[in-house]
Amino acid sequence: MRGTHPSRRLGVGLLTAGLISLGLLPVPAQAAADTNLALGRAATAGGANGGYPASNVTDGSQQSYWEGPLGSFPQWVQVDLGTQVDLDRLALKLPTAWEARNETLAVLGSADGTTFSTIAAAQARAFNPSAANTVNIDLPSATARFVRVQVGSNSVWNAAQLSELE
Repeated sequence: MRGTHPSRRLGVGLLTAGLISLGLLPVPAQAAADTNLALGRAATAGGANGGYPASNVTDGSQQSYWEGPLGSFPQWVQVDLGTQVDLDRLALKLPTAWEARNETLAVLGSADGTTFSTIAAAQARAFNPSAANTVNIDLPSATARFVRVQVGSNSVWNAAQLSELE
């Protein structure tokens, strides 16, 4: 039985890497990891309270947050994903040290930022510090460019609050 020469292995490895980088060989398939499609994207809202702008929901920090105008429900914040994408899950976050609360949330989607349809109906969602103040919403098969979260109530504050929309 003959062994493979080490220099041949190196040569074949370099040749394969070169062909992949030129696009002449397919890259091996790997499972897609969860990706935050909203990170760094443009965010807008129906309103904001002081120094808590909509852009905080896409800045990558769970400690900064958007807050809607005080005493006015429903309120909304939305993200422009830049292109139509398939959606299967939405993660909504509040700062990790905040007390537990319920916010009534609906998820809407749009192709043009003007006409929205319901992706997930309004219901009370529990934010709890023991779960990192994160609510995960599994979505039915949906495609949207604009994702809007509409907040109908907040059990501990008289305004909508979200720190990340992922």
